[in-house]
Amino acid sequence: MSPWLLVPLAVGLAQPVIWQMNLRVAEKTGVMESAIVLHVIGTAIGLGWFLGGVRGAGFGGLGAVPWWAWAAGALGVSGMAAMNRAIPEIGVATALALTVAAQLSFALVFEHYGLLGAEVRPAMLGRWVGVGLLAVGAWLVTR
Repeated sequence: MSPWLLVPLAVGLAQPVIWQMNLRVAEKTGVMESAIVLHVIGTAIGLGWFLGGVRGAGFGGLGAVPWWAWAAGALGVSGMAAMNRAIPEIGVATALALTVAAQLSFALVFEHYGLLGAEVRPAMLGRWVGVGLLAVGAWLVTR
């Protein structure tokens, strides 16, 4: 078993904590304001790590990035703001259950067709059954 499987598990365990932190900022500033502030803080921390020596290939490859990939930042900040608005209405468990179910469903399609450069991994029946079970679980959480 790959130790890299622990990374998404750790990120998943952190999500309820992170969203509660986001919501505390949003309560005092507003949903879009909190998304902006928290992304700026994340940028500052990332810059600190970068200046501290945590680096990859560098910024030289930015010119080769496809035009559509630049939308990731806009989607991230917009998604955070939308979740900051949705979670107080529907709850963190429901919001994350629906998010995970949607992510997995779309990720399976992305891998099956290799969309946006994803590595092709066939969407076999067993994988769709897993998505279906997760969708049923998300539905049960929302009730």
